[in-house]
Amino acid sequence: MGETEILASYVANSNYEDLPAKVIIDAKERIGNAIACGLAGRKTREGDVLIDMMKEIGSTPEATVIGDRTRLSFMQAAQVNRVLMHMMDYDDDLTNICHMSIVLIPVALAIGERIGASGKDIINAFVLGCEVVTHLRDALNPSKESFYTTFERVDAGLQFGVTATAGKMFRLNGEQMADAFGLTGLMPASRVTRPNWSKKGMPRWMKITGGDITIPGIHSVLLAKRGFPGDRAILDQGRKWEASVGSDRYDASKLIADLGKEYGILRIGYKYYSACRYTSTTLDAVAAIVSEKRIKPEEVKEVIVKAQKLVAENFGIYEPEYMIQAQFSMPYVVTMVLMGEPTGPNWFREEMLHNPRVRELQHKVKLVEDPVATQQFYPGFKTPSTVEIILKDGRRFTKSVEYPKGEPENPFTKQDHINKLTNMALWFGLSQNRIDELIQRLDELDKVDHISQLMRLLVP
Repeated sequence: MGETEILASYVANSNYEDLPAKVIIDAKERIGNAIACGLAGRKTREGDVLIDMMKEIGSTPEATVIGDRTRLSFMQAAQVNRVLMHMMDYDDDLTNICHMSIVLIPVALAIGERIGASGKDIINAFVLGCEVVTHLRDALNPSKESFYTTFERVDAGLQFGVTATAGKMFRLNGEQMADAFGLTGLMPASRVTRPNWSKKGMPRWMKITGGDITIPGIHSVLLAKRGFPGDRAILDQGRKWEASVGSDRYDASKLIADLGKEYGILRIGYKYYSACRYTSTTLDAVAAIVSEKRIKPEEVKEVIVKAQKLVAENFGIYEPEYMIQAQFSMPYVVTMVLMGEPTGPNWFREEMLHNPRVRELQHKVKLVEDPVATQQFYPGFKTPSTVEIILKDGRRFTKSVEYPKGEPENPFTKQDHINKLTNMALWFGLSQNRIDELIQRLDELDKVDHISQLMRLLVP
């Protein structure tokens, strides 16, 4: 068998009972994190527009939209919930730029409602989807030039994770899973165009179609389930699949290395702030200085942020006009931390975005490139940051952060997870009693016989 078939066989034949306890705990925490993000994302204009569009299309009401009484087809629910979970930019992600949980979890939950799956089924399918994506991202190893120019940095490989998760939920055997991988690989790869974000920031449309990444994998699984053949060697060495996502290098041996031994899900970092991951070390540094020195915003003369080149050149957006633009604006999110504003949807309220004081403070933040940080970013994917805060009285305070809060090297505590879910659920409008029940249900997800027992708690 080639690498594609070996990977497919592993996914098809792996069971919940094979998972280490720490992986099960981690998966449950990630599902809770995704739900927290989805509840916050439901109270956005994008959420309203997307749900309204799906209603116009029409569907069989079989799966839950997080934070809404609307029920859609399982495919539509997966699409919508993926977007809702991404809107706040609060979801977990892999250090080499890959948002997989908020793609795979909606797929597992939606299919789970359709087929009456258990919590164990959801956990296992999600973990195996992460295994496929992390191994594929390890196999994809673009050169520095390719990474910065042609490589699809965000979504490369995610469609195969969807295939694995959906295929596991629909109980494909090894041959069917290999067929499904082959069919997925022949569908057009998702590509994120490069907007001129260095001058205008991230555009409004950046996330609204993100749910479409779930479609190829699900379609492929449904075809393979019906006996339709696919290219069972699509990911093998020499087939040049990597070219479809703009990579000039690929090592298929990494696709199957240490399967079932080192679980990729444990490498995914959480976000402590509702903003692009690249801002996290800077925000940790600012928060530490403000807390340790008890600095008030009005005392600040200047904030100098030293970061890697990609951040220094593209995140210097002042006075953002809308949420997504603000999530990629270093001056804006630094201002939020300087002011002590609780992170999450609160940062992106219209009155906050257009507050004269907020806009004035942003212009005290300056970005400069740190060549050492640039070298550490690729291929190591570290995002260190050094911040210097200069006060009006002449005092200067400096702080460097190597790993942000939420990374495996600086992990969340159980209480961090509870606080994040509680805060987002309260923002959405769930009662404390409902939140307490939700937290308990997630903690005992492996004991849930039918996933509807969890999903009903997400409907207002």
